[in-house]
Amino acid sequence: MLNEELRQRLAKKISEGEFTSADLPDFLTVFCEVCNESEEVQSEVEAWNAKLQLDITDGDKFWLTITNGNFTCGSGEKDATSAYMDGSLKIGGNQREALKLRGVIGIVLDKLQG
Repeated sequence: MLNEELRQRLAKKISEGEFTSADLPDFLTVFCEVCNESEEVQSEVEAWNAKLQLDITDGDKFWLTITNGNFTCGSGEKDATSAYMDGSLKIGGNQREALKLRGVIGIVLDKLQG
């Protein structure tokens, strides 16, 4: 079930430009909740199995696993947008998988911001 209070807090931080790397664990939690509950996302990822490692330069490592449409995430082993824009966040591996995830991220951001 989607944590509505957390969703609203993250949406406010994103809209006010106050989202930082410290918010990434909460964002990934909401991201997985939205993905697991959204029929739109589920149709995008049907039969998609992927493991993604998000390795922020000079920061934490996070992972995202999609197995038969079920999303799980965690941390282990910066502001995500800024990290991508300044080049410290890089995508490695299968670019087709990354593009598929981009569509899912767009759906989640729409739902996150209400």
